[in-house]
Amino acid sequence: MTTHTHKTVLTPELRAEVSADNSIGGGNLLPSMLAIYPHPDEPFITSLTPVPYTDGQTRTEFSLRDLDHLIQSWSVWYLEQGVRPKDRVAIFLPDSIAYFVHYSAIAQIGAIAVLINWKSPRESAVALCERTGAIGLYTDQERVDRIGPDLDKLALRWITTIEEMPSPASATLSDETRFRHSPDDPVGMMHSSGTTGLPKPVIHTHRTILEGPKFRAVDYKEQPDARIMTALPQSHQGTISFTSYAVLTGQPLLAWRDVTGEELAAAIPEHRPTMVMAFGHAYPELAAVETPAGALDSVNIWVSMGDAVHERHLKNVLARRSADLPPAAFLDRLGTTELGWGVLMQPRTLATQRNDRCVGRSVGFAEVAILRENGTLAAPYEHGFLGAKPPSMTVGYWGNQDTYYRSILAGYWLTGDIAYRDEDGYFYQVDRAVDVVHTADGPGYSVQMEELVLNEVVGVKDCTVVAGGYRNEKVPVAVVTGEDIDPAKVLSAANEALRATGKPELAMVEVASADSDFPLGVTGKSLKRYLRDKYADLVAYLGDRGSKTLATSASLA
Repeated sequence: MTTHTHKTVLTPELRAEVSADNSIGGGNLLPSMLAIYPHPDEPFITSLTPVPYTDGQTRTEFSLRDLDHLIQSWSVWYLEQGVRPKDRVAIFLPDSIAYFVHYSAIAQIGAIAVLINWKSPRESAVALCERTGAIGLYTDQERVDRIGPDLDKLALRWITTIEEMPSPASATLSDETRFRHSPDDPVGMMHSSGTTGLPKPVIHTHRTILEGPKFRAVDYKEQPDARIMTALPQSHQGTISFTSYAVLTGQPLLAWRDVTGEELAAAIPEHRPTMVMAFGHAYPELAAVETPAGALDSVNIWVSMGDAVHERHLKNVLARRSADLPPAAFLDRLGTTELGWGVLMQPRTLATQRNDRCVGRSVGFAEVAILRENGTLAAPYEHGFLGAKPPSMTVGYWGNQDTYYRSILAGYWLTGDIAYRDEDGYFYQVDRAVDVVHTADGPGYSVQMEELVLNEVVGVKDCTVVAGGYRNEKVPVAVVTGEDIDPAKVLSAANEALRATGKPELAMVEVASADSDFPLGVTGKSLKRYLRDKYADLVAYLGDRGSKTLATSASLA
């Protein structure tokens, strides 16, 4: 099959030039690239969600000039609303590339966009507006209604909805009104996942937001026919960075939204991406969907952002590849909103030997280490705090210096993970620090325990392990999903596997019967804090079994 490089893709020489140009950052990316693009009128970004344009119509195909004109027009509109440099403006929309448009429009006039995930519940959305002191909110009526009861808490000067203003009038941003950024000027805030509490507004600057894209532009060679699909929340820091990468390099991009595995399975044969980027939740969902033979064959590379993906799920997806094609690869990337780019990567194929919770080696972008509590470096195989020191690291949480400084140890940003490394530089994530189950027999690392259950227990589709409370002790509790599974059989098989590897045994297994039994956050991560609260008193919980489908071990007798 003949392949060709899309004409918008910059040459290696141009990619090296723009990556080395320190004046190009998040606040002036579009005009900077427009000045050097060889084909600025050639479409290269496809939005799978139609976006309102300045002509009153909607568009799905964008050239750089199209995108720049829409962004300029929104910049002029924001100036007309009284937005000035360093003001914060909240963006809370149905999920689409419109998040990147508004972020860019606000940044190039010197203000700071606060991007709120489209699924955010009222409490989270209001807290982000309140903590950042947002002066304006661009949203839709559904989300106004969602946060309506708390609007009086906020210092908003104006609220405008998509229904009132779907797109701005065609306009040109004058040179005098463009802001001249220094490297450390903030350009946007993208919030953390909220897995351990309310989401935190993470500050990224003119410089930090483009450090990752600039690194990839010179470090990675895309395949000639590459078409990248971002099946991620478009408000997420990783998506903003990857859309910036597409603009920086002219790389064809299919911008979508956070989707289910079923939606992903239906879209891939239609749009034929060669690389798919999705959150961890999409892969177990995709693994549970039956797909026609060859339906996923266009995808050469699958990428996970956010939580690491369990081995069983990723191998299931990789196995869908037709046997006559080169094997597809799965790239498990470890990064956070605060780190600004992936710092560890573990490539996997069907031929890769199972290596539970190995999150790979440094990609060369950041110094990565395992640290002790006193800031010294841990020895190989010693458990400690996973930290990284990338050039894209956040400069802070807005209005919360205490949490920011507690998250830095010896100059490294702490990801919140307990991990270790081997003598070859491979890192192994064993758990989130807050999720370790401190049993009487020693620590139970919930992520490792989940991996064992998924790999060793037949019929379990997904699993989450949390700490339950039983008579002043902490015990491991598993919540599982699957069709017609027997909790007693799951408990027996799981504990057999856990015993064989020297891990604490499960005290209870419950089969989730509703979404609320297996709660997920807006980024698809398991909300273990809710389950810890649910199982905080197992004596009381087991005293009212009702219709619960569960089994307990002898330790709860």
